[in-house]
Amino acid sequence: MGRRRDNPPTSAAASPDDDPPFHPGPQGVSPIARVPFGHSGTIAAKTTLILALAIAASATAGVALYHLYHAGKRPESRLDRLSHARCIVVISEDLCGGSRYTVQLAERLRRKGVPMTFAVPAWEAYAYPDRMRKLRELGCDLINHANDGGASYAFLGHPGKLAGLPEEEQRKIIHTAQEQIRKATGFRPDAYRAPGLAIDENTYRALIREGIWIDSSKIFTHPGTRGAPRWIKVDGHRILEIPIACYTEWEYDRHGRPVRPKFLCSFADDLFVQPKIRSHQPERALENLKRGFDQYYRHGRPGRPTVFVVLFHEHITANPKYWWIILEFVDYARRHPGVEFATIDEVAQLAKRGQRFTAF
Repeated sequence: MGRRRDNPPTSAAASPDDDPPFHPGPQGVSPIARVPFGHSGTIAAKTTLILALAIAASATAGVALYHLYHAGKRPESRLDRLSHARCIVVISEDLCGGSRYTVQLAERLRRKGVPMTFAVPAWEAYAYPDRMRKLRELGCDLINHANDGGASYAFLGHPGKLAGLPEEEQRKIIHTAQEQIRKATGFRPDAYRAPGLAIDENTYRALIREGIWIDSSKIFTHPGTRGAPRWIKVDGHRILEIPIACYTEWEYDRHGRPVRPKFLCSFADDLFVQPKIRSHQPERALENLKRGFDQYYRHGRPGRPTVFVVLFHEHITANPKYWWIILEFVDYARRHPGVEFATIDEVAQLAKRGQRFTAF
């Protein structure tokens, strides 16, 4: 037998620049580790460098494509999210008694992601400025409530409803509330809710003179008017009405025209909560809330929402044993897809930028 050759014969003499012959190493040892550092090591280093540059280039290209795709886009704002809703719920409270529980309720709802709207009379902003600032810190909306509340007579000399008073007298009272809220919080509200929900043409003119362009004092009950803010014109100016919600069932004539409501429930709590509490049926107040919300939700459409505004007073909110009505309603509404919670001002900003709502 001939002697075993480890290297095959070559037809030409090996050049000094050729790679050294490859010898399989012991099992488990990488052949690369056995390659002497020299020209082959340089090639390996170049190959590694090329691969690293290719990976880096790919990553850079990926980042560039991502930014190119998202160029001009911005994170979705809160108003953007509200604009896609099917139903927007506003939880509001009219302050009138100086309750120490106001901030606590606002904190409870804030933990649930629900901002509240508070209608603030002049005397309450004057008497409790720290409380007003705390509400603002919690993301609450403060709107002008003129002279409502029992202490208004001593503070302004005229408690109760403004409707029916001359324009100048109404303006002075509204202006006083604006100034007291400004002194307490540093901002002037651009929204208003009338004491007793009583408003007239002189009120609208006084609001315009005070730079207020939003009102939430009306209750629209007729079919085709519920659930949607509407712009009204007063002396060439526009004011946005964001109505308080109501639940109605109508009787219709044979031509399909509404004749009279056979059931009406406005969601101002003195009309739907107090009677149930006085009759020892507070659970019926929650049932009414759910019933009304269901009607608004049923008619809303994603991108064209209805607006469900609920109004509470301190004789409910100042008594923590009745908070369960509000908290359970919030949980109930949130379980419905497309429901968002907002303030009066946020709804107004949507309307100002052209948002379309559904009226039914």
